[in-house]
Parts: sequence; structure tokens; C-alpha cells
Amino acid sequence: MTTRSEQKKQQILKAAGALFCEQGYGVSMDAIAIKAEVSKQTVYAHFKTKDDLFDTCIRAKCIDNQLDGSLLEDSRTIDIVLKEFVVRFQSMLLSEEACQTYRAAVSQSDTHPQLAKVYLQAGPQATTEMLAEYLQAQHDKQVIKLSLPANDAAMQLLLMAHGKVLYWAYLGQRIEDSEQQNRIYLEASVDMFLKGHSQ
Repeated sequence: MTTRSEQKKQQILKAAGALFCEQGYGVSMDAIAIKAEVSKQTVYAHFKTKDDLFDTCIRAKCIDNQLDGSLLEDSRTIDIVLKEFVVRFQSMLLSEEACQTYRAAVSQSDTHPQLAKVYLQAGPQATTEMLAEYLQAQHDKQVIKLSLPANDAAMQLLLMAHGKVLYWAYLGQRIEDSEQQNRIYLEASVDMFLKGHSQ
């Protein structure tokens, strides 16, 4: 059962997360309290500083947007697994919430570098490690022959999966490629990756 205190905390996080994404780090604690429908004292009772609140919001949003960690249990062929994975990965990154979280972290990277570090650890690093674990397992089974350390190979594939569409989206632009064209690009990226790490 959720306690009243925990419920208030979740209200604050939800309100702060939305406002940080919409307005950036400059949003006031007063505005957060109003949106959360709590007093400013309640906000400070849960989060000592705005940095603490921003840090917690970034972590929560990265965790919410993470892909599930079921790769290791997937018994399908590696090409099918990776093609489905990169489509889901790119789709997750293209969600409005993920784009806003990225922009919020980048906007504070000069003044609050620790917040960018939080974003990297909770988001990209966690996904890279999950994919690296799968690739290493496939290498150990001699399904593929990694020509790079597993973490580097995972990063290589993830960066290929970003594609043009994601860079445009981060700048608030949409490209005219159809979903099918984008899928063809992603599947070709996996084929190229597997060819580069073949037996």
C-alpha cells in the first residue's frame, strides 16, 4: 500500500519531470509545487535541492524508457533478435518523452555535468551493457566472432541504429522517410554488423 508521503513524492516527480522536459532546468520549485498540488515545503521535505530533484527525475525517466532485459533468454536466431531489438531501441529513443529527457540532460551538461553523467549511466550505459552481455554470450557459443570487445561492439550497433531519423528528432525535426524505409535501413545495419563480426 502506498503511503501518503510516497504518494506526494510521486506527484512531485511526475510534475517536475513534465516541467523539466517542457521548460528545462530553469523551472522554479514554486511552479513544480503548484503543478504537483503540494506546498513548496513538501517539495523540499522530499528533495533538498533542485539538483536532487532533477537527478531523481532523470534517473526515473531513463529507467522508464529502458528496454527490458530479456535478450539473454531469447532463443531465436541472432539476426532476428538484433533486428527486432534495434527497431524497438530506435522507437524508444524517438518517443517524445525520451527526446525531452535527452534535451533536458544536454541543456544542463555545462553547468551540472553530474546530471549528464546520471543520464548516461541510467540510459545509454545500461542499454549498452545489456546488449554487450547478449553479444558476448553469442560469441562464447561461436554464433558470431566479435572483432571488438563486446561493449565496443554493442556501442557500434547502437550508434548505427540511431540513424538519421533520431538526429533530426533531437532537433525537433521529422524526416519524410516512411516507416518501411527506416526499417530497411535498420535491418541493413544489423546485416552489416553481423557480416563484420562473422566467423
